Amino acid sequence: MKKIAIIGMGYVGLPLALRFSEEGAGVLGIDIDEGKISALKKGESYIKHIDGVKIKSYVKEGIFEPSSNFGRVAEADAIIICVPTPLNKNREPDISYIIKTAEAIAPHLKKGTLVSLESTTYPGTTDGELRTSL
Repeated sequence: MKKIAIIGMGYVGLPLALRFSEEGAGVLGIDIDEGKISALKKGESYIKHIDGVKIKSYVKEGIFEPSSNFGRVAEADAIIICVPTPLNKNREPDISYIIKTAEAIAPHLKKGTLVSLESTTYPGTTDGELRTSL
């Protein structure tokens, strides 16, 4: 079975992880927030519009695996980065979370793994800063 790692279990990453799980793809839901990972492992949602019933079912079936271990991206065929990009004082996206994520996963990437940036940022981030960090 193909496996997808989605990094960032917030308002973008968690619904995306559940959608892929719904289609039967193996999903690693990765986040640095141990509280989120703990809740997800119990089948609990911390996002108002997301029902915990689906989370619990996918976790129980082994389709969706929440983890804080970035090394697990080595298991994935594709990685989708969905981390925050808050605006700085100049109203530009702060891409530091993207860079830190790239640096955390870089040692674990295998040749041929697709890496996609879902976070909102300015044009050129993927080909520039992200590619350089990987």
